[in-house]
Amino acid sequence: MKKIVCFLALLPSCVYAQPQQIEYRVKADLYSQPISIHSFLDDWKDPNLKSGNNAFAHGKMQLGLQQGSWNYAWVWRYDYVLNFSQDMAKLYHQIQNDQLIDSNQHYNLDLKAQHIDAVGTRFAYDWSINADWILSSGLTALIGRHYVDGYFQGTGQTTQMQELFDRVEWLNGSLNYSYDRPALKEENMGWDPQANRGYGYALDFALSGRMFDRIDINLSAEDLVGYLYWDNAPYTQYELRYDQDNRPRFDIRGQLGTKQKYTQRLPCTISTEINYAPEASLWKAGISTLSNEYITLYQLNGYYRFELGTLGIHFEPQSHAYGVSFQHQNIGLKYLTDDLNTNQAHRMGALVYAQYQW
Repeated sequence: MKKIVCFLALLPSCVYAQPQQIEYRVKADLYSQPISIHSFLDDWKDPNLKSGNNAFAHGKMQLGLQQGSWNYAWVWRYDYVLNFSQDMAKLYHQIQNDQLIDSNQHYNLDLKAQHIDAVGTRFAYDWSINADWILSSGLTALIGRHYVDGYFQGTGQTTQMQELFDRVEWLNGSLNYSYDRPALKEENMGWDPQANRGYGYALDFALSGRMFDRIDINLSAEDLVGYLYWDNAPYTQYELRYDQDNRPRFDIRGQLGTKQKYTQRLPCTISTEINYAPEASLWKAGISTLSNEYITLYQLNGYYRFELGTLGIHFEPQSHAYGVSFQHQNIGLKYLTDDLNTNQAHRMGALVYAQYQW
């Protein structure tokens, strides 16, 4: 700490004479293919089920100070990412909604889940490549507050019988996941350890610039390299076998325990935006993308510049979501959804920022 203080004290006075800017930014992107977002976050209680094998929620709140080429910020982040087979989505939906599972059906069951809730401090620097291009690189020191990280894999076969245990002919599966608090009611087994807070880091990069005086390009990669390290991390590991013809029908082998240290890789998200503005025109149009490990969403964008700022309209073909945005020198907002009834929406996105420069 003394070294950091000394370093700041030795910075030339011209650094502090450079323009300063404070910014508050909140961004959230949510998408659930098989059911509505409301149901996705509420134990899948939904009478309707669509096809799809992805669901995610990415959220970030940031309060930062830009001083010359340096940026310092406090960050809160939330990530919840699920990737699953369609059989897994259908089976879980039927169980959660007290529906009879399909008869004479072969199930391929796969589920990967990752949840992160963390806060941290970000330090970034803007590198001026030339007059038209800027490369930004940032390092965030993180404190993890909650997490789940693991997977389930299995196969099964059902019959025409009505009772659940008779309807499942056989099932083979394996569960392996780590967490800060039990997520599958392990506490009901009299076992409820909790992990210590996790500590880690994340690297991010962004590139912005202009080509041919008409094409604006923005690229960003968050958590391109990022890890959280959890001490005394609880875990559940099970091998499950069920067969109607065996006695006993159930064969469960596994363990509950703690690992001295668990390393969790953070989910990387990549955003791109390319806009074309005709010469001497108030209009510009372009395309943007949002990607994580499992899916890439595309947006078509149109912007109109007028006296008060820039108004934007947006369309996301994959999710059938529409959005509007407004940008001003000091404030901006964007809202995107496929249904104005938030309880029915499968896709929602929001951005709010405010900044002040002196």
